[in-house]
Amino acid sequence: MILLLAAPAYADRSPHKEGEYGGVTPGEAQPRDTAAKPARPHRPPPKGTLTWIGFEAKDGGAEVFFQSVAPFVVTQRVEGATLVVHLSLTRLGHNTWRQVDTRFFDNPLSGIVARTVGAARATKDRAAHGAGIEARIAFKSAKDAREAAVRTATEPDGMYYAYLKFPEGTEPPAAAPAAPPEPDADAEDAPAAAPAAPRKPKPKQ
Repeated sequence: MILLLAAPAYADRSPHKEGEYGGVTPGEAQPRDTAAKPARPHRPPPKGTLTWIGFEAKDGGAEVFFQSVAPFVVTQRVEGATLVVHLSLTRLGHNTWRQVDTRFFDNPLSGIVARTVGAARATKDRAAHGAGIEARIAFKSAKDAREAAVRTATEPDGMYYAYLKFPEGTEPPAAAPAAPPEPDADAEDAPAAAPAAPRKPKPKQ
C-alpha cells in the first residue's frame, strides 16, 4: 500500500488528498479521458521544490520517496531512533510539510516529517550542511535506525525521484494479551459443592 502526502507529478492533473491512494504509481503518467474537456495546463513548480513525499510498506520493510522537478542531492545521518535525510532543495511544496504517520503499517518506520533548514557548520557530532530541506524519518525501535539504500531516477513523467529503501524491522510486533479461558459448560451446570463441615474443637486437658 502506498500512502500519498501531496499531489505528485503534473502529468496527473487531479490532485491527491492526504492519505488518499487511487492507484497512482510514482513516475507513471495517468491516462486521460479523451471525451472530457481538456484540462487547463498546470504551471510546473519552480526548481528546488519538494513536490511529493510518498511511503510504501513492503514485506515488513518500507520505501520512502521524494519527488522534485530536477535532480537533487540526498545525504543521511542517524540521530538516536531517527534518520535525518538532507535534501538539496529550497522549498516545501503543497502539503509536503504535513507529517506522514506510518505507525499502523507493517514496517519499521513510525513517521516522516519535513522542514526547511538553514546552513549549519560542522560540529563534533555531525558534518556541515547547506540550507535545504530536512526530512526526519522516525523508527519504531532505535535498534532498527540506519541509513537507507538510495536510488534515484528521472521517471517517464519527467519528474526526478529519490527512493529510500528500508529492510524489515528486527523488533517483532508486541504479542496480543491472552484471552481469559472460557468457562467449562459442564461445570456451569454442575451443582455447587457443599461447604466443608466445621472442625470440632479439641477437649481441654
